[in-house]
Amino acid sequence: MSEIPVTPATNPFVPTTTPTIELANRLISLRAHPGFLDLVRLSQELGQEAAEICSDYPGWDPQQIVVLKVRMQVAKEHHNALIAKVEAAIQAGLEELREKVNTLPAKTPEEIVDQGDYIREKMLQHFADRDEHDGLRIAGSY
Repeated sequence: MSEIPVTPATNPFVPTTTPTIELANRLISLRAHPGFLDLVRLSQELGQEAAEICSDYPGWDPQQIVVLKVRMQVAKEHHNALIAKVEAAIQAGLEELREKVNTLPAKTPEEIVDQGDYIREKMLQHFADRDEHDGLRIAGSY
């Protein structure tokens, strides 16, 4: 997969924060999105399904039981690690922002609005492209 070069045409905004702060901003937005709770529930369900498969295994094969138990543990650990990693990245960004708040250049209200409009346009274009290609989108899904 080739990477798209970052040029003024593809990224018209000069970064004014660090990658850690930007990651925290995106993850905070993701966490605030209603779909994030759905993602958390799906992750929990995967762990619950693995636990049920392990406990409902009808056989006596010790190797199969060990494999099912390991899968159960991995599913639960993955869920907990995912949530912890998101929270840790957010906290790291917030701490870095507190440290550098006085050194980062302030954005004018016009710059903030322009950046929001740019992102909004790109997302609308992305959705329109998906509608053209997929054609199977459920109404109200995004």
